[in-house]
Amino acid sequence: MRRLCSAALAVGLSLAACKTGPNLSTDYGQTARENYELAVGEFTDKDYEEAIQYADFVRIRFPFSRYAVEAELLIARAEFAQGNYTTSQDQFKQFYKLHPTHKHVQNGWCAYMAAVSAYMNAPEGFFLMPPHYQRDQDQLQDALVELAYFFDHYPSSPMHPLAIKLQDEVRRRLLEHELYVAKFYLDRDRPEAAIGRLESAHKSYTGIGLDAEVLFLLALTYLKMDEIELSRTTFAELQAQHPKHHHGRQARLYLKYIQDTYGPADASRKRPDRSPPRPIAPPRPKPVDEPKVKGKPKASLEGRTGSM
Repeated sequence: MRRLCSAALAVGLSLAACKTGPNLSTDYGQTARENYELAVGEFTDKDYEEAIQYADFVRIRFPFSRYAVEAELLIARAEFAQGNYTTSQDQFKQFYKLHPTHKHVQNGWCAYMAAVSAYMNAPEGFFLMPPHYQRDQDQLQDALVELAYFFDHYPSSPMHPLAIKLQDEVRRRLLEHELYVAKFYLDRDRPEAAIGRLESAHKSYTGIGLDAEVLFLLALTYLKMDEIELSRTTFAELQAQHPKHHHGRQARLYLKYIQDTYGPADASRKRPDRSPPRPIAPPRPKPVDEPKVKGKPKASLEGRTGSM
């Protein structure tokens, strides 16, 4: 509800600015500096809506003042502080594109905050809602895009350690979603639908604390699909890399089962056909015969009419 109210207020302010310009009431100062200081004071007091109004007044009324640039950044910070993360992400992105020489752009802080905004906009756990890994992950993917931009453009930024931690957290949550979807398919005996998720997770999300679980589910899924040698290799990798993990101990039992059931490793063992099914064209409809006209031919009728 607060977001809806904030959005409605923002729309109302923008429409008012387009029609009549800012309100020149006695509440505002006479100079850009006075109004910017008022905005900073409201921000410090956590009156974020008031801060946005004063900062927006500076931006519109004094567009060529240096305080107008600082007012834009203050608006982005106030939107973030209110939890309007979609708006703050757009504001931070717009700021580093329009003001590339600003100190908070050159040190990478604005690009980092755009990524944080996208991350904060992702679904969180709540006791009345499904867990975050069961819900849409588009915002987390968006956060990875923002982080990629940050790492590409600001490799020496002082925000780099924090960005690394944020990237690890985003990747961990995306991996939890991939594992949830894979388990969903495995519980319904659809390993073919789960294998793509697990292979992608094993390739893309290593080193964030869930490698043993990924390897175990991947090896188990290969075994269900009769990919015996791939399963054997994956269980062996799991046992070698995580010998003290409970999945590593399980891997030892599965390797013994595979050895007892299928014999030693055989590189020439026949593999199941995993190619996607070829679509079958629907049958062509049969031609429909034209209905026959009862009675005498048309030509004979015309002949009889002419003779009359």
